[in-house]
Amino acid sequence: MKRTVSWLVSSVLLSGLAMNTAVADSQQKAGQPIEQSMKPYQADYVITRGDSEYGEGYRYLEVSPEDEWQLRTKSDISWFILSDTREARSVFIVDEENSRLEPREFIYMRTGTGSDKSFHGEFKPNEKKVRNVDTGRMLGVNWEDALFDEANVTEQLRVDLASGAETFKYRLVDEKGQEDEYRFEVLTTEELSLPYGEVEAIKVGRIRDNNRRQTFLWFAPELNYVMVKMKQFKEGDEQATMSLKSLSM
Repeated sequence: MKRTVSWLVSSVLLSGLAMNTAVADSQQKAGQPIEQSMKPYQADYVITRGDSEYGEGYRYLEVSPEDEWQLRTKSDISWFILSDTREARSVFIVDEENSRLEPREFIYMRTGTGSDKSFHGEFKPNEKKVRNVDTGRMLGVNWEDALFDEANVTEQLRVDLASGAETFKYRLVDEKGQEDEYRFEVLTTEELSLPYGEVEAIKVGRIRDNNRRQTFLWFAPELNYVMVKMKQFKEGDEQATMSLKSLSM
């Protein structure tokens, strides 16, 4: 059975910023500027659970001649009789002055076992509003400073990590079209043995109000802070691990 997965962190294959330029927190240190972090790439991953492989994934970041960025993710997971396919597309521009990504469009689709789901949002920065394209209605989101979508928030996280931040807080619109807040913190640095090879990576944990679910992400400075691994737990049990298999930049 062929299994194809691209991770959304819908996160992340599948994952606004209330921290100005992240507003990544008070522990900001000297680091690389956003224009150095934001380079096109394609990362391919293998998805496992325990000792079993049940998917592959990718994150594809590209930029147009008009400096409009697009992040695409997709996931197709097969596990016994269960299937789950997720796709996301985030269109945004890079605000170099404030070191942050400004979303313009977010599309999410999920099909497979269970109910199909989708959301298509249009971000209107001048009005500080987000429109549900399918219904034509404006969302009730509080867009005061920075706002992200569930797909590009991981890109903002790696940008802020490269800038030297160690704690992070973002306001975003999720795959349901609802406002949410994601918080992260740097935990440690580890040597990883991945299908891609040996890399040193910074481990980041998502901060939640309870420990029922846990998410950890690893970013490799030597690979321009691209995410090289993600691991999710639910009530202490591993749900999925995504590990970098190949990378082109």
